[in-house]
Amino acid sequence: METLDCYILPSSPLSILLPVESVSEVIAQPQIDTMDSAPAKWMKGHVNWRNQRLPVLSYAGLHDSDLDESGAAKPILVVLNPIPNAARKSYSGLLCYGDVRRITVEPNLEFSELSEGLDKRYVEAVVKVGDANFVIPKLVALGVALSYF
Repeated sequence: METLDCYILPSSPLSILLPVESVSEVIAQPQIDTMDSAPAKWMKGHVNWRNQRLPVLSYAGLHDSDLDESGAAKPILVVLNPIPNAARKSYSGLLCYGDVRRITVEPNLEFSELSEGLDKRYVEAVVKVGDANFVIPKLVALGVALSYF
């Protein structure tokens, strides 16, 4: 099998590992229209991107973790391509804080146990790359969450 190009997105309690094909664009310092009274911690607002209004969610918020909103790390918006088999067939955004990195991973990833603090409804798998564990999100579940916007 061939190697897979991925992005590592900073998140909590574990960083996210996403195939490059899932990501349309990475935007530093996004201008997000926040929701005054969001019904859920993970609903961060909307962003205007290429003449489209995209919902923005926090993957860390889905797991009831805190994002680094202290200003210590820069906000990054990761624009996701439409999620296959999801109810919502449009682009959406994941809000991260820190540096998004691109890596190449081998196809024979080692799977790890589901970490404490992760909600299994939003986790496809936890994998080990090098010495670190990463979460692979359940994209269809993200699509369901995004349909609430």
